[in-house]
This record gives sequence, structure tokens and C-alpha cells, in this order.
Amino acid sequence: MRVQSGLLFGVFAAGLLCLGTAAGQQSNILTYPAEFFAQARPNTAYDMIGRLPGFVFDNGNTARGFAGTAGNVLIDGQRPTSKTDDLQSILTRIPASDVAQIQIVRGGAPGIDMQGQTVVANVVRKKEASTQVVTNFEDYIFTGDGHHIPIGSLQVTHHTGDSIYEGSISSLGNYDDSVGHGTHRFILFDPNHLPQITNQPARSTGEGFGGAITGAATIPLFGGQFKANLAFQDSPFDSSFAYYGPNQLVRDVSGNDNGELGLHWQGPLGGLELEALVLQRLSHLTDANSSDTSFDLVTHQPEHDRFTSSSDTSESIARETLRYSPSDRLTFEAGGEMALNTLHGHTQFTQNGTNIPLPTPNPHVQERRSEVFGQETWKIAPQWLLEAGARFEFSTISETGEVNLSRTFFYPKPRLMLTWTPDADTQVRARYENVVGQLDFNNFIATSNLSGTGVTAGNTGLRPDQHQQYEISYERHFWDKGAATISFMHEQISDVVDFVPVTDANGNVFDAPGNIGSGTNEKLSFSLNLPLDWIGLKNGILKAVNTLQWSRVPDPTTGQERVISGQRPQDIELRIRQDIESLSSTWSISYYNCWDEWYYRPDQLRHRRVIPPYLTAYWEWKPEPSLSLHFEIDNFVPFVYDDQFFNARTTRADVGLASFEEISIQSQPHLYIQIRKTFG
Repeated sequence: MRVQSGLLFGVFAAGLLCLGTAAGQQSNILTYPAEFFAQARPNTAYDMIGRLPGFVFDNGNTARGFAGTAGNVLIDGQRPTSKTDDLQSILTRIPASDVAQIQIVRGGAPGIDMQGQTVVANVVRKKEASTQVVTNFEDYIFTGDGHHIPIGSLQVTHHTGDSIYEGSISSLGNYDDSVGHGTHRFILFDPNHLPQITNQPARSTGEGFGGAITGAATIPLFGGQFKANLAFQDSPFDSSFAYYGPNQLVRDVSGNDNGELGLHWQGPLGGLELEALVLQRLSHLTDANSSDTSFDLVTHQPEHDRFTSSSDTSESIARETLRYSPSDRLTFEAGGEMALNTLHGHTQFTQNGTNIPLPTPNPHVQERRSEVFGQETWKIAPQWLLEAGARFEFSTISETGEVNLSRTFFYPKPRLMLTWTPDADTQVRARYENVVGQLDFNNFIATSNLSGTGVTAGNTGLRPDQHQQYEISYERHFWDKGAATISFMHEQISDVVDFVPVTDANGNVFDAPGNIGSGTNEKLSFSLNLPLDWIGLKNGILKAVNTLQWSRVPDPTTGQERVISGQRPQDIELRIRQDIESLSSTWSISYYNCWDEWYYRPDQLRHRRVIPPYLTAYWEWKPEPSLSLHFEIDNFVPFVYDDQFFNARTTRADVGLASFEEISIQSQPHLYIQIRKTFG
């Protein structure tokens, strides 16, 4: 099946890449002025990003540090300093009327910081004086039980000369779109492998209401540009699984409070360009997970489990970059970054009122990390561009409390990318890079999922995984708005992070994140923007993204090869969208194949999936430039959330199961309504 899928994928891609091209100049930078998006009547810069031919948005990640966490969009040539406030949220607050043009930089260009990406978009804002106030109301209405998630926001953007002042206040509504009614099935096997089967009605819930305040100011300073940004965010969540006959309620209440201050300056320094930033983040996380059972299906007794955790984390970053361009064909860049990260945590687990000791229940972790880097971007010839450089990372992680441990790491991270642009519509990119993962502080502290995997311990001996990546990409633009990109990446992985057993001081064994050896991964990606005017759908676009992955790693429990836990072997997204100028409207329908994941714990195999299809349709009407109405129905053919747990008697290497558990929930369709009004 996998071979057939790959062959169809390749034939389809090859046909598309042979399509005719549009005229243009040889360049690594494609420029799309505001007029390119006019017929779509976008509200925000994020709406415009979603309409760029051949561009797939990357929101970045929240790993510690600044390098390596960037998304693939710059704003006025700079990466946003904020990490608490994600890139999508920042772009959503930039009014489309504020955007002069968007550039797509492919493979790099002298003077452009690619942030480790092969393709980036650069949103260039207008300079005219203006003040805009935007009010936004949204509501998610679930048709199954009628509950809804209303949220709203108010944002202000003021331009004066080269200065920009921004502020917003918003309510946050978090929801789980897989909640609904279904069944819980539990099979207990006796020593002779005879099953005892229990089927129960089940119901799941999940929602949370919080808020956020953001502010930013960009002003000319010392011949350059200075920006300060501030963000506060409160994001709680309350979820539950309830089973009936016998009754069981599993509830998880979590809180996530974040505060952040970022300062950034960029400008000339002699014959160089200097970029400097400092960032301070503080977070407080809490989690209370409980399971109350009137009649446990294994012990045949009432069962009351409680897991609580709280942690305070801080992140302090200072980074400086110097750039020198002796010509418009050559740029040198060098700099360094220093970071101090801390975690102070507390966890507790009780069963029927009795405390169950956990490995390192009160971790105190400190990481001191520094990095130096250098690279050059050289336009060897009009058609050829070379980007070469390296980063060198030094870090010391120390832990105190129940365990006193200190470890030091050093990793060189070279990167080389060669870009060939035979014409403005065609580009080939080849990349080699050593990517080093980052230790997640959450892996140092215990977590819980009392509805399935139980308690997962922290692991003080964890090492970061390392990925030797080799990638080649081919990109073709055609028909003004059309584009197709195909890429293949092979990576060799050392110190793969998965699950291993750990033992506490009393001999109790828990699962924990750990290193399981070396593995490989192949990734084949294809994206397509296909204009549909040729079939009579004027101003219509088909957008498709298909990603296939094949990983292999030896299983430390069984010795057999398998995929890496949590990897999704295939992602397929299809969307048809049409702008109808005469009605000032846009309609769209999209399909997502959902996801399918396997997790390999020493004593448990978990199969977690969402059974497709996931279908979404919307209609957006803009009766006047300052007013937008958006009506959407998500998941109008309900999908099934299915979670299966195969529990071994001791380890997965044994023959026979101790128990099997399955939670199957049919989701609820929900309506989404947005009313957006702009003043000024």
C-alpha cells in the first residue's frame, strides 16, 4: 500500500512539474504586491500568507532559546522577538491594509536572515501614518450538546512616521474538537488468556477560557530600529472522560500562565549591521489529574487516584548578530547567543489516599547554554547561490534535589545549502544540516494521563537527539498563481528519544522519556497551488499538501525495527477555494485525512488515531471593506477519535496480553462565526 501511494504521488507530481511557466526575471526573491491579494479581500497579513503560491506556513516551535525556534515568516525583514505570542497570532493582528507587499525568499539571498529555513516569507508594511482599531467577535457552537466557546478581542495599531505602536486585549477560548459520546471497552485476560469483557457508554468534554494582553512599540533609535514587546497570557483547560455502569470519572484541570518581555535593536554599526535582542519569559504551570472509580475493573474495588504537579520556569536570552556585506552578492554573518533556563517543580501521586513515590518528584533544573555561529551567503552567479555556516552549541544542565547531577554537552551544527535558479519560475535546492534536538524541560518532571497511559516519570539522564539531514527540493511556479514543490529528505538520527523504563529508590518501575539508540527517517513532501479557471471555476484555487514519512528504529524491548513513537506516517490536506468578486465573497471546502500514531512503551502499545474524514466548509462575506462576516461548519461529517491500549503482563516482549482498553468517541460538528469590524 505504501509503495502504491508513493508511485501515484510521484506520477502526479511529475505531471504537474511539467506545466508551463509564467514570465519573470531570475531571482531568489518573488514579490507579491498588495494588489495581488485584492480580489480576495483579506482581513489580515495571515490571510495573505495563506494565499501565497507554493508557500506552506510554519508557526515555529516553543523550544528554549531563540535560534532554531523560528517560523518561516519575517515582518519587515525581522523575526518577531516574542515567543509567548506565536507567529500566527502576530500575523493575525496585522491588518491587510497595512501590508505593502509580501516577498518569498527561496533558498536564501544576501542580507536576508533565513532563520534556518529553506523558504521564508517577508511581510513588508506600509509607512503611511494611520490608526486602526479592530474589534473581533468569534463563537464556536457545538451542535451535539449546544455548548459554545465565545471569544473576543480589541486591537489598536498606530503608525506615525517610522514608528508603530500596537496593543491588544483578548479573551482566549480553548476547545477539544474530538469531544462527544461513544464507548469504553475494557478486556481483562486471566492467566489462561480467557477474556472478561466490559462495554460502557462514554462521554468526553474539553474546554477552557482565559485571556491575553499584548503590546509592542517600534521606533527609530540610534540610526536603527528599536522594538519592545510585552505579553501576558492565561490559558487554563478542563477536560474529562466519564464512563457509566460501573461509573468512572477521569478529569484533568490544567493552568498555563505566561509573561514575556522582549527588546530588539537592529541598525548600522560602522560598516556592519548589528542586531541585538534580549528576552525574558516566566511561566507557571499546574495540573490536577484525578480518576474516581466506583468499581475498578481489575481490582473489583473502588479506586481513587490523584496526580498533581506544579512548575515554575524561566528563560533568559541574550543574542547578538553582526552582518557584513562587501557586495550585493556576498554577506557574512556571525554572532552568539547565551541563555539561562530554570525549572522548579513539584509532583505527587496518591492511590486511595496512599502516597506513591515518584522518581525525582521535586526537580530543580538549571541549564546554561551558549552558542556561537557564523555563515556566509554567496551569489556565485546569477543562477547559483551558496549558503554555508555552522553553529557550535555548549550547554550544562544541572539538577538538584533528590538527585544531584550535572552534565555538559557540545554539539557542532554545520549547514550547507546550494540553490540553482535557472529562471524565475524554477528552483532546485540541496541542503545538508546537522540538527540537534533540545531537551524538553517537561521531560524532567513527571506527567500523567490517568485515562490511558498512567503516570510517566521524569528522566534526568536524557540526552538530545541528533539528526543528520540530507534534503533536495524542486519548485515550479506557473499560471501566475500556480506553484508545485516536491522535496525528499533523509535523516540519520542518533540518541532517538522515545520511552524507557526507570526505577525509583523503592524499586517501583515507571515509563519515562529516554534514548533508545540510532534510527533513520525518510520524508517525502509535495505541495500544490493549482488555479482552476481552466475548468470554469473563475478565481478558484486547489491547494494540496501531502507528506509521507517512514522512520525505522530498533525497539529496545522486542529488538525488532519499528517507527518512532508519535510519528504520523501521512498527512494529506486538500482545499478548494473561490473568490466571487461580484458578491464580495469567498467560499471554501477542505479535507484533512486526520492522523494515526503509535506509541511504544516498555509494557504498553498505544494506537491513537482520528478516523477521517475531517471536512470543513466556510463562506466569508465582506459587505464593505471595514466589515467581515465569516460562517463556517467544521467536522460536518463527524470523525471518530479512537484510542487503544494493549497492556502487557510485564513487557511487550512477552506473549499474551494482560488487558486491552479502547476509548472510541464520535465527535460533534460545530459552527464557527466571526464578525470583524475595523475603524479608521
